[in-house]
Amino acid sequence: MATYALSLTLALILALVPSPSLIQGQVLTSSACPPLPPPTGNIVTVSTEAELRDQAYNAAAGTTIMIEAGVYDMQDFVYVVNDGITLRGETGNREDVVLDFGGMESGYFGILVDADDVTIADITIRNATDHGVSIQGRDRPTLYNLHIRDIGDQLVKVNPAGDGSEDGLLACSRLEYTTSAPDSYTNGISAHQAHRWVVRDNEWYRIRGNEDYTGPTILFWSESSDTVVERNLLVDCYRGIAFGNPGESGVNHTGGVVRNNFIYSSLPHDVAIEMTRAQGWLVAHNTIILLNPASGLTWGMEARYSESQGTFAYNLTNMSIWNDRDGAQGTLVGNMTNAQTDWFVDAASGDLHLVATATAAIDQAATLADVADDFDGDARPIGPAPDVGADEYGAPPPAAVTDLHVTQTITATGTLSATLRWTVPTNAVTCTLRYSGTLISEDNWAGATLLTDTLPGSTETYTATVPYDSGIVYFALKSQNASGDWSALSNNAFWPHLDVYLPLVMRNSP
Repeated sequence: MATYALSLTLALILALVPSPSLIQGQVLTSSACPPLPPPTGNIVTVSTEAELRDQAYNAAAGTTIMIEAGVYDMQDFVYVVNDGITLRGETGNREDVVLDFGGMESGYFGILVDADDVTIADITIRNATDHGVSIQGRDRPTLYNLHIRDIGDQLVKVNPAGDGSEDGLLACSRLEYTTSAPDSYTNGISAHQAHRWVVRDNEWYRIRGNEDYTGPTILFWSESSDTVVERNLLVDCYRGIAFGNPGESGVNHTGGVVRNNFIYSSLPHDVAIEMTRAQGWLVAHNTIILLNPASGLTWGMEARYSESQGTFAYNLTNMSIWNDRDGAQGTLVGNMTNAQTDWFVDAASGDLHLVATATAAIDQAATLADVADDFDGDARPIGPAPDVGADEYGAPPPAAVTDLHVTQTITATGTLSATLRWTVPTNAVTCTLRYSGTLISEDNWAGATLLTDTLPGSTETYTATVPYDSGIVYFALKSQNASGDWSALSNNAFWPHLDVYLPLVMRNSP
């Protein structure tokens, strides 16, 4: 089982403009949440709730069941028993296909999965009595682009059947209560004996009991291991993310990382991150603002009981971190516990991106090998060092220009004209083109002869005319983004030596 170790080495890169604002109710990081590819193999389309339940249970292994748009008044739970089944909304928009299970006081499960390699995607699941989706200890389930709301107990449940559930994914989904659960027995996801699950890029709203108290929003426990929880947004949930459960004894969770999450609450709340009877964990670069703590609560993160050993590193919060509660052995590295709401773009809506005046957090961390990006998926660092918390302030440097090549050359005595083509990165604003008689590298880029530094970022072709006698001429490009950050160097395009001095047209040269 993997244990996440720290690599505390400073890095140097470039800086600086505000990160794009998060918009509540939309996918958090679209680059991490692309639409699923078109289905292949056996495909069945259903348009009634009876057809859906029948095909979910009876379709051959590997079948994709496409559900037509509409609101389906479900008469019973959907039961998947054959491996490789995919349940998928036909349009790709999760709001177009709604499975309504009749109210939190009727029905039972929403979707019960008792098979391996099952995918559920692009649908809304609401008003089930027990669980929205229940995984019966099965392996490699994928839950993607779902909207799950107003479920009687756990919105997603991973039950301790067989040898547990391995390699699950819950991603790019919205899970919520309109107001609160009908009682205190709820979680956003509760997973037993789950190994190497990834919970990423989800939004969680108001996961809380009807009398405030509830279980953690994201809970992995009872011998779970190597869980990754990253880039989630939690708003007004009563408890946040937990590895392990105080109600059990012995080691309850092993390994795992909690990184780059935004957690905000203005409603009454308990702790945001808790490591309870858990070993070998890393809790790093999370941003947490808690404004209405339960009576007597002065801390927002904790490690609890002697079985708990791990590291809190570079988290940004407005409440203290209790790293040794009841004998726990949590290590503290570079955390900040005095965050102010005006350090963020719009804390009240859950937008915890840093603003320029949050200088106490910007460039104040060291590099962690296990946290290579931030809440938006931008590479760390942006600037001379990583920022404390989940957001890297500033825009990332643009990607390098790719596929630079010569499509046509014309030589005459003393000159060479070369038509260049390339693919420009999406965040490039300008491009700079240089040439040289030797291969151009990062080390000699500045010494290469400038052709132009005013090419618009949208330009992908240019005819360069340069002095020429013989030999090879190399061309290379760099782009810049809106804040002037340079990309890495493109590949080199070159015109090979031919020693011809009469007008000559060459096509498809390298």
